[in-house]
Amino acid sequence: MHMSKPQKLFDPESPAELLLGWLVHAHKGRDRHDLAARVYERGRYMLGVPTLIASTIVGTSVFSALSSPSGGVPSLWVGLFSVLAAILAALQTFLDLPARSAQHRATGVKYKAAIRELEQMRATLAPGAAPPVDQINAARAMLDALEDQAPVIMPRIFFAIERRYSNVVFVRQALGLYD
Repeated sequence: MHMSKPQKLFDPESPAELLLGWLVHAHKGRDRHDLAARVYERGRYMLGVPTLIASTIVGTSVFSALSSPSGGVPSLWVGLFSVLAAILAALQTFLDLPARSAQHRATGVKYKAAIRELEQMRATLAPGAAPPVDQINAARAMLDALEDQAPVIMPRIFFAIERRYSNVVFVRQALGLYD
């Protein structure tokens, strides 16, 4: 039986630490969605370029075969490229990588706005003062709404960002990031 080490739980000691924890969470969310947008955009080209090439080969081969009385292009190759082009085009439609990239990019932008909001809240606090409860409630509502509408992140992306933040010992070390 594999025993994993216990996860650290977020247990803020003050409202100011609560805001810092949410700020770290917002940074992770932004990074996840920015990376997801990049992965889907790269995938769009990795799938789109071969689709374009296969479709072009099929189109020119069929045109060449129809215009040539000797049947210069073997029909087997035309058939294989035709099937390949159809499969790639179906994958493009099914995966809808441009829309997925746009959704993650939009969510990343919203996380950036949340980060600015949280940073502004922290910057306007007097040293040692706690943020007003209504500001904390508004920040929580903003982050909850963002999480509710955010597209799902692939596990590979999620864990890549977790590894990137693994050296941050939550709130205590995060204080050093902003002070």
